[in-house]
Amino acid sequence: MIIINLLSPNQKRELKIKRVYVAIKELVILILLFTLIIAIMLLISKYILDNSLAKLIERNAYVISENRDIVNRINMLNDKISTVSKIQTDFKRWSDFLVTLTNLTPDNISYNSIKIKYDDTSLELTGVAKTRNDLTKLKNSLTDSNIFETVNLPLKDLLSKENNNFTITAKMIPAKIK
Repeated sequence: MIIINLLSPNQKRELKIKRVYVAIKELVILILLFTLIIAIMLLISKYILDNSLAKLIERNAYVISENRDIVNRINMLNDKISTVSKIQTDFKRWSDFLVTLTNLTPDNISYNSIKIKYDDTSLELTGVAKTRNDLTKLKNSLTDSNIFETVNLPLKDLLSKENNNFTITAKMIPAKIK
């Protein structure tokens, strides 16, 4: 086969340049097409992610509002537990104290009332002593015990010899009461 070249060298050069331009044009069009496709995909992804974020924020707000009640209840329970713990650490066995007080009391004395004030750790005993001697024995036994700091018996309660009505006030030592 014989090939005849009918094109002049200038036309060949122009033809080669046109082919290069067409190739570059097609390459640019492909790059722009891929860029456009990627841009569209990114926009769609942004839209989907925005919707997901909005739903997530809405769900999170709901969970926070729902949990706020639970957190408040937990805080209330913690306060109650703290109060109970404080009560238990400050717990005093008053029954043991009353047994000790009974052991310190002579036979001929009866109490009408026993008032224990926990806030200022004071004790008020009101009652009747058969004799003045029994009343002084009671005062001395309370003073000698290691439970009371001070014991006050008014002198007016010691005036009569028999059937003395008395009111004794005493300051307790809280550490000695278990």
